[in-house]
Amino acid sequence: MYVKAPVVGVVGHKESGKTTVIESIVQELAKRGYRVATAKHIPQKGFSIDTEGKDTWRHSVAGANPVVSVSDVETAVLIKNGEAKLSLDQSLRFMPEIDVIVLEGFSRLVLDDENAGKILCVRSRDEYNDFREKTRGEIVASCSARPMGKPILRIKEDSQILVGRALRYIRRKRKMSKILSRLPGLNCGKCGHSSCEEMAVAIYRRKAKLNDCITLKLRSKLKTGITINDVEVPIQPFVSEIIRKSILGMVSCLKGVSIKGDEEIHVKILS
Repeated sequence: MYVKAPVVGVVGHKESGKTTVIESIVQELAKRGYRVATAKHIPQKGFSIDTEGKDTWRHSVAGANPVVSVSDVETAVLIKNGEAKLSLDQSLRFMPEIDVIVLEGFSRLVLDDENAGKILCVRSRDEYNDFREKTRGEIVASCSARPMGKPILRIKEDSQILVGRALRYIRRKRKMSKILSRLPGLNCGKCGHSSCEEMAVAIYRRKAKLNDCITLKLRSKLKTGITINDVEVPIQPFVSEIIRKSILGMVSCLKGVSIKGDEEIHVKILS
């Protein structure tokens, strides 16, 4: 079962305390056994972790992408696609199997992504108001290195509160992701919700149940199954019958084949 890792983005301008906040959150998550990955946005134009003239640089210039360098202490993957070419979701696909992703920076991507939790690090009330106006989705917490009054927490003095809010958000998102992984992902709307994600939220809040999903109810009655690279593809009854009858119609034309018409069809596609 694939469970999408929750993403917490810590955003703010230069010297607003982002790294300090991330250190606190990562330390607590690691202590609790979470596998944590972090990513930091580097605003410097043209920055590269590679060095011109080195072997890995020469590999890239020759056309290799990505380039992997391995030493006795670490492995680095260099992908020649920067922020301008990748969405937040595309960037995170390069992460190994982990439980939580914590981002530093990426303001443009994080603030506009409804699926990422935001921690706002601000230096003034004006910055706080500006970030709130630009934010889509949930703000986990707002904080500052200087006292500003509620609802803005102090980064050091209120560290435990800040970490606690991040943990609650992560636990909730992981539970909802597990529920979502059990739904078919068709967004058919037959359950009364606009999407499977909305349905997952309702189930988490105990306002719906898994068996309210019409597609899951009918799955056992379908006579067609499709898997791509061993992953089941959810299909509706109408589509199931179209595929089944089309394949049976084609196969029935083959020499020596006898088709009754009530057979089951299982399609397996491997890349």
